[in-house]
Amino acid sequence: MQSSQAFSRRSVLKSAGFIAGAAALSACSGGTPATSKTSVQAAKNGTLTIMSTQGEITPAEIVAFQNAHPGLKIKLINTDPTRLNAMLAAGSPPDLVRDAGTDVTPFIAGRGIALNLDEYFAKSSILKPADILPINDCWKWDGTTQGKGARYGIAKDWSQDAMWWYNSDMWSAAGLTAPDPKTPITYDELFEASRKLTKTRAGKTSVYGLYTTTPGMDQIAAMVATAGGRIMSEDLGTADFTSPEAIKALTWLVSTAKAKVGYSALNPSPDWDGPEYLAGKQAMAGAGYWFNGFLASTAPQYQDRTVFAAAPMLGSQRVSPSFGAVGYWIPAKSGNPGAAFEFMEWYCGGDGAHKRIAAGNGLPSMKSMLPIVPQETVFQKASFKVQTDELPYVTVVPVATPYAQTTALNTTLAKVFTEAVGGGKSVPALADSLTKEVNAVLANGKKLAGK
Repeated sequence: MQSSQAFSRRSVLKSAGFIAGAAALSACSGGTPATSKTSVQAAKNGTLTIMSTQGEITPAEIVAFQNAHPGLKIKLINTDPTRLNAMLAAGSPPDLVRDAGTDVTPFIAGRGIALNLDEYFAKSSILKPADILPINDCWKWDGTTQGKGARYGIAKDWSQDAMWWYNSDMWSAAGLTAPDPKTPITYDELFEASRKLTKTRAGKTSVYGLYTTTPGMDQIAAMVATAGGRIMSEDLGTADFTSPEAIKALTWLVSTAKAKVGYSALNPSPDWDGPEYLAGKQAMAGAGYWFNGFLASTAPQYQDRTVFAAAPMLGSQRVSPSFGAVGYWIPAKSGNPGAAFEFMEWYCGGDGAHKRIAAGNGLPSMKSMLPIVPQETVFQKASFKVQTDELPYVTVVPVATPYAQTTALNTTLAKVFTEAVGGGKSVPALADSLTKEVNAVLANGKKLAGK
């Protein structure tokens, strides 16, 4: 993820939320069923319309792609869920859409909104299936299981997003022994350290000890997974926040929010963690490997005091998930799917990906590109070593469902969490409320889907 996009985790989920009401679209979408293959269409000259986060695809990248594909002209439109809904309903969607594979695949595939790309990948000389890293299996769906079946997209780059970064100088100044970056710290240890790192005077906090915590599906499910539990049911039709593992995760989120050791749903951040960390207002940043590239391009002077660390654990099971595998999918009614796939090839696995990956802006989707991940400076070598040691624990924790967009579930989570915790509800009562409200969203999605 490039530094110009580093603030975009929130916008990733917002962009992924284009189907907040799109279940109704599926009845008239005319899309290809999740199990059907589609024949490869040749690229047509003309305009290629891409919906993406503003500033992510740079003018230089557009020029480079168009020079390599002289018959095509890129038209960028900013991510806008309302606009995308309208375009889908009208049968004239963008040719390519940026999204988070971990969060959207069951929905866009199961509803026939996205194009089955198996035949395109089978014939690609760039995105060869044997060369694609396993994280991209989150873009697969067989009708019941994410990670199996047909492929509907690919990540442009990715990270293990529960990993975190800390300012070693701040830890030393607080009299703390900095954690071993390759050994997971527990969430309880993280909380206790953040208390000592937080600086408050006369009711005003100048430094938050913890990175921003949000009660999202990805985050809670990842915490619960380290304790051996799960939030979503096996059929992805219901959620349960009342298990002992979920109660433990919610207790931690409530405790950190009430203790005001970091920005939270009760105390929203004015920005994402990057600017706050560089301004000395946070002792930690919650970000994956792509933060390496952000520091290199934005504040290289911070590299000698910034350490990349393994994902924390709530229990004893080592889990280090990706919360996005952000990339692209092609709408089933794209007017130029062949050209859309050519851009996907170029940007995610070809020349367009090389510069981004070589700068440390995320991990590549292709095994053959791993050697170009930067390992020149002491900081880069140390960060990549931690990342390499973490790779065996990469996991896509089940949160995506064919019955509701993850963003819709996250919106419900945030609302219930803020109201409950702000109103003094107990954690068990919060868990009951979350289970009830999230399942209401899922039940409505099932009804719209005819289930």
